[in-house]
Amino acid sequence: MGVDGPLARRVADLRAAFEVMAGPSWRDPWTVPAPLRGPEPARPIRVALVIDPAGQGTAEQVQQGVRKAASALDDAGYAVDELEPPSIAEAAKTALDMLNPDWHLWWQFMSASMAADVRRFMPVLFEAVGEPDPMTTVQSFMTRQSLLRAWGQFQQTRPLIVAPVCTGIPFTVGTDLTPAGLAETLRGLRMALAVNALGLPAVALPVGIGGGLPQAVQAIGPRYREDLCLDAAAAIEDRLGILTPIDPQMGGMGR
Repeated sequence: MGVDGPLARRVADLRAAFEVMAGPSWRDPWTVPAPLRGPEPARPIRVALVIDPAGQGTAEQVQQGVRKAASALDDAGYAVDELEPPSIAEAAKTALDMLNPDWHLWWQFMSASMAADVRRFMPVLFEAVGEPDPMTTVQSFMTRQSLLRAWGQFQQTRPLIVAPVCTGIPFTVGTDLTPAGLAETLRGLRMALAVNALGLPAVALPVGIGGGLPQAVQAIGPRYREDLCLDAAAAIEDRLGILTPIDPQMGGMGR
């Protein structure tokens, strides 16, 4: 699930960086010769809006941010419907099941060289996700294949999905160092875990401030359709602005 992706203040800069990084290279045998722009989708582009993934609860401040993004896309001519792709919770669990054996193996060989905070965190993580089981691991790859088909079919008619990155507000420092706190954090990240398990492209971007905290969403596309994600993100940014404008007096550098 490890991939490289750019970070930027503006979608235009994100697109420029992605265009430099994308494309096949003999230096990386895992690169894919996918075009930077895919076939033109049917218009209007339909968007599935996910307010509360898998119905497990989403903070009001986060919901408001997702609805801001929906309004921006609606204004840009997208057709937005409140609808979920299939089996979000199962996809999130699949991500943890696939990663669990690697985490345990990594810990077995690297724990002595890890920083103190990591040594505190990993046993809590293991308590939250449980011991790896060979059959569960094998099954997780088959489950992912089934989910990829289901999401692929869903995205035939609704190629874009807009959802929270995390369904909760930022947690207090140290919350993820308790089993209950970490379990809650993982639950809040269920949409991000699901998308990563399925290898789908996404752009995470800010949409404003709510309750004194930044709000963000992710625009998720079909496999190899980063262009659709970037286009939707640009439409949202054009209407909602950016949270950290670049000061020209600083030569483009942030403080």
